[in-house]
Amino acid sequence: MAAIAALPQGRRLLLFLDYDGTLVEIAPRPELAQPTPPLIRILTRLSSLLNQAVVVVSGRPLADLQALLPISGLNYLGSHGAQGLLGGRPWNLEASDEKQEEPHALVAELTRNLSGLNGWWLEKKTPGFALHYRQAQPTEEKRIMAVLEPWLRRVVHEGRYQVLPGRKVVEILPQGVSKGAAIQKILLFPRFSGFFPIYIGDDVTDETAFQALQGQGLTVKVGDTGTASAAALALANPQEVRRFLELLVKHLEDGR
Repeated sequence: MAAIAALPQGRRLLLFLDYDGTLVEIAPRPELAQPTPPLIRILTRLSSLLNQAVVVVSGRPLADLQALLPISGLNYLGSHGAQGLLGGRPWNLEASDEKQEEPHALVAELTRNLSGLNGWWLEKKTPGFALHYRQAQPTEEKRIMAVLEPWLRRVVHEGRYQVLPGRKVVEILPQGVSKGAAIQKILLFPRFSGFFPIYIGDDVTDETAFQALQGQGLTVKVGDTGTASAAALALANPQEVRRFLELLVKHLEDGR
């Protein structure tokens, strides 16, 4: 691809990759979105070629990412950057000083509000949680949204938490947590000084990263190109992402 050929000479690369919808297809439930052996091989090779400068960024909890991609030298950012494992060391994004019990109160309240409706489930995370409704039938989804939308407006109005909409999922996280905020901090690490960042992602939650990297690196949106995005380039689906990564491997090997 032309974008790979145009990568700056003489600068080391720092590769950020979203997981669901980017490296793997979106699945009805998170545990069904498993990496393929070829994908594991590509990421293993990239981690080696880039001297461990590959970071998988996801809304998933950190432990899930580690279990899905047990690759030596790979870095992880889970819960939209709130928690990570970088260079083998735990890392946390400083966020607001909200009481730890407050998310639990919100979970209990939302569970009560949605009782009697079907096709939804809650995923508890650190430091927030997510409501999934991918399995709801269209009629039931309308009922869920009728309950959910006014509740979300109140949560946003109170100002303690932010609401991150995604593909049939809504995440509630403390203010200050985002993929873009985490990446901005990581780019300040001395070990990544002068690196050229590449970020590939598919969802609304990746837009903060695209915005953070404008004018600094290469940003690639995966999937629907009919919606506005701050990304500079686009790829149609995870298959094209894997092809992009294969070409990047070849580019790096040829550069040796």
